[in-house]
Amino acid sequence: AVVGVEIGGRGLRVVLATTDARILDTERAIDAATTAHATVDTACTLIDQVLARRQLTSAEIAGIGIAFGGPVDVRRGITLRSHRIEGFEQFPLVGVMEDRFGVPAVIENDARAAAFGEFTHGAGRGARDMVYLHLGHGVGGAVIVRGTLLHGAAMTAGEIGHMVVSTDGPRCSCGKPGHLEAYASEPAIVSRTTARLGQAGPEERAQWLSSPGITLQRIFARYDRDPIAQEIIDETIQVIGLAGANLVTALNPDAFVIGGYVALAGPRLIAGVRAKIRQYAVEPAAQRILVAPSHLGADAGLIGAVVLAGRS
Repeated sequence: AVVGVEIGGRGLRVVLATTDARILDTERAIDAATTAHATVDTACTLIDQVLARRQLTSAEIAGIGIAFGGPVDVRRGITLRSHRIEGFEQFPLVGVMEDRFGVPAVIENDARAAAFGEFTHGAGRGARDMVYLHLGHGVGGAVIVRGTLLHGAAMTAGEIGHMVVSTDGPRCSCGKPGHLEAYASEPAIVSRTTARLGQAGPEERAQWLSSPGITLQRIFARYDRDPIAQEIIDETIQVIGLAGANLVTALNPDAFVIGGYVALAGPRLIAGVRAKIRQYAVEPAAQRILVAPSHLGADAGLIGAVVLAGRS
């Protein structure tokens, strides 16, 4: 058996799984975004709880795979930073886990781990080359070529969220203008809707600001009857479609898989992006591409981490 650990935007999850990624047991904690050391302590406690429940010692597991919400250096086994939790700058997470449990550990960025999960056990199964786009609190992604995750010289391969989709667009979380993340992450979609409401009439504004306020789910639910929702979602589909078309043209993959909870907010998004990619990407890449939603949902990152641990 192997252990998968996810340190992500929605707290901590730990799974015990078989080497072929069948999940046997799981534990979770909602982290209060405290510090790196507190987060790692909690993760270790969750691992201990899962092992104790299964009456296993750490010596009986083959390895630990970690999917981390932030940039990582896979070769050195360190996290570079977390956007939410202090203390993960240059943090030797692989070394800490290996010292604590006495088994080999591997680390991967959460979007790249999710991509690998989809590639091996989800929507990208059977593909040779795949591009993955992760739409959540941020926008991440990954490129897989001949079954191998690309990392690049500075570990930024697959950072699709930082593709430039306009020259004077809203500012991204990284500080640069016009990046895809500034349009397609959940906070960006909500803040663009809020900004657009500033130009709306009082009646329209009152409808939106009534309970439960402006949420991603409401924006998608109101698409068919509200011009503001329609405008925001159409713009989101357009910029994702442009980024996707460029990637499909440049890399000519078999599959383009879209995951993360924003992608699950409405099938309209996937259908819209698929149409845009077909419209803008070069032939014959446009015709051959499979554009599909994630099959594994919230488990994609953990399954990818488990598979990577089993293979290391």
